[in-house]
Amino acid sequence: MNAPFNHFLGAVMLLTRAPVGRFYRHEPDKMLAHSVVYFPLVGLLVGVAGGLAGWAASLIFPVPLAVLICMLATVVITGGFHEDGLADAADGLFGGHTPARRLEIMKDSRIGSYGAVALWFTLTARFLLLQELLRRAGGVWFVGMLASAHTLGRGATVLLLQALPYVSGAESKSRGFAERLTPRQIAFALVLPVAVAVVLPARCGLPCLLAAMLVAVCAGRWFRNRIGGVTGDCLGATNQLVELACYAVVVVVIRLAEGV
Repeated sequence: MNAPFNHFLGAVMLLTRAPVGRFYRHEPDKMLAHSVVYFPLVGLLVGVAGGLAGWAASLIFPVPLAVLICMLATVVITGGFHEDGLADAADGLFGGHTPARRLEIMKDSRIGSYGAVALWFTLTARFLLLQELLRRAGGVWFVGMLASAHTLGRGATVLLLQALPYVSGAESKSRGFAERLTPRQIAFALVLPVAVAVVLPARCGLPCLLAAMLVAVCAGRWFRNRIGGVTGDCLGATNQLVELACYAVVVVVIRLAEGV
């Protein structure tokens, strides 16, 4: 098996529940970072799958139910990996008074009040925004928007992994993914997020890209101030916030264009 495909499988194994483990050749931890390059590609595939599920469901069911099926599809594919990270990050970042305590709270698998509120807010907002997108943009652009948002979300995590220290601790299972990439690898990883944003209609692509960058920068600064860097939970939270920001921006752009 060639190395790039094996690195891609590593990204699929980390970010989804796809049964590809038997095809993956295990590598030293220091090599795991090469899989980070393929995070945006995995995001693209998840987004396309979720978008197609929602579009197909909308041909049979009312829009709200179609959107629920779309959301369920992405959660089933990823195992709620990023949603879990969002909840843990919210509990830790809002619940602790020191960086060490915040990190300790994040490692607790139980969901606290901050995590529950964060999940409720983001899932509700996603549900409402995706309904608006499906009604106004139609099936093809709905799939494209899902693909773009998921790709940009994973692209943002690549940026944060390279820009900030990874502070989860040496025992973290995902620490190997935090090794530094070369400038060429970073550029390769970010080509896809930029490309999918460009493919969107001109009035939506640039706003989505700018929204993703703004969320990533603001989240990164906040993580540095609160815990001195990032953790896997912080990356999951960033992914969710970028995705939500993309949907919100596109809904605003479409409504302004339609004069509604």
